[in-house]
Amino acid sequence: MRYKIFFLLALIFAALGFDLTHAWAAGWHYYDPECPVSLGDKTMKFVAMQPKKNIDRVCDALPDTGPTVIVLDAGDRELRDMTWDIRILDANAPIAEDNPVAIGSLPAQKYRNGMVNFDHNFTHAGSYMLYAKLSSDDGKKIYIGKHLFTVGLVTESEFYIYLAFSICVLAASSFGFMKWRQKRAFSKI
Repeated sequence: MRYKIFFLLALIFAALGFDLTHAWAAGWHYYDPECPVSLGDKTMKFVAMQPKKNIDRVCDALPDTGPTVIVLDAGDRELRDMTWDIRILDANAPIAEDNPVAIGSLPAQKYRNGMVNFDHNFTHAGSYMLYAKLSSDDGKKIYIGKHLFTVGLVTESEFYIYLAFSICVLAASSFGFMKWRQKRAFSKI
């Protein structure tokens, strides 16, 4: 009987799309291979990973603090010919549009291959923003993109997933306890 309950729970979790291998991390890992950062009518791709901890690539919720690799990729030829000013900002701090104060940044330069990766050590859990300002040599064209992500936090949607998981476990435990009591009461008769 126990095996049937465990099998039923496994089927329910599989049907709901739960990946139980990541359930204990501080964040269910989401990876969209496109991870777009909007730059007006243009986009670039964003992905972050923490290779010293795991091999997951994420867009919006890094599971833990520590050394992180951030990768940006712009396939558009026009963006490749522009100067890139890339910064990591505290999303909770006020942001000055003309010169935002960064907790991490890259030197402003051109990345002609359209791709850049850089390391940043996140020491505190929190909400962060990738700020990308791409400008032409003459300064006439400027694209600004912002991408919000969290580090070491449980997001609201993750909270509800954990809550649903807890409710399922509680319901299954209650059902099992009820069946055990019925069996025990029946055996005394």
